[in-house]
Amino acid sequence: MEIVALRTFKAIVDEEGIKGASEKLNTVQSNITTRIQKLEDELGSKLFTRVGRKLELTTTGQLLYKYASQILQLEYEASTAILKNKGNYELRIGMPETFAAVHLPTTLKQLKRKHPEILPRIYTDTSDRLALAVLNDKLDCALVGNAKLHEDLQILPVVHEPLVLVTPIDEEYEPVLFVREEGCGYRKCALVWQELSDRFTDEMMVMSSADGILGCIAAGLGYTVIGENMVTGSRYENALETIPVTMGQQRIEISVIYRKGHPSEQGILNFVSQFPECKQPNN
Repeated sequence: MEIVALRTFKAIVDEEGIKGASEKLNTVQSNITTRIQKLEDELGSKLFTRVGRKLELTTTGQLLYKYASQILQLEYEASTAILKNKGNYELRIGMPETFAAVHLPTTLKQLKRKHPEILPRIYTDTSDRLALAVLNDKLDCALVGNAKLHEDLQILPVVHEPLVLVTPIDEEYEPVLFVREEGCGYRKCALVWQELSDRFTDEMMVMSSADGILGCIAAGLGYTVIGENMVTGSRYENALETIPVTMGQQRIEISVIYRKGHPSEQGILNFVSQFPECKQPNN
């Protein structure tokens, strides 16, 4: 079995189909299909069965997925070890888009200056999906809000951010709570605040970016509960009023998470050390 075939097979499963796999691997769908057919011929067994419009793993496919994940992780660790020996290596870092916009520039600048051997590769998603990506070895580490304890994860708090109620300044606004999609740490805090404030009858509107949310609020279309750092320095800051949250969770803890015993742990700790509030793990 070739590594490229296993990577293609795993991408189909992870991305829930051939189209998603082709986008992830930056190749045409016909290449994906050809690789899987060749792999199935080599194994003498079908890996997928079609149920409606979806592909589902066969018993053989389920067994192969387990081993493919292990093999690809070992391949990544081997490549990383060799690159480290040469003096540089990649570090796959995940974070919410909102955090990337506020904290990433300064942090990466310091990391590049102090540890030029680390080549950061940045991926953005919601906190919940980032945590899952770390557990599935798709990311080396990730920044997440209100990280949940897990026996396989090391959790290092790096930022404690005050939560604020954001409304338009000197302007009436609609009873609409703006939040981001499921899995966002700020969303969870906002919904708790809404319930405790007896505003659970207010309409909820979901947007894909914090910038879009702040723009709508500046226009008087509603309000939100979000981290103070998301507002400070934004292009809408002068059009918004922020009030510290006094009910429910008042601060959000943003942590770096990674698998315990990760082969690139020192690189992750070097990244973590760029945050003023960083805490080293207890061994």
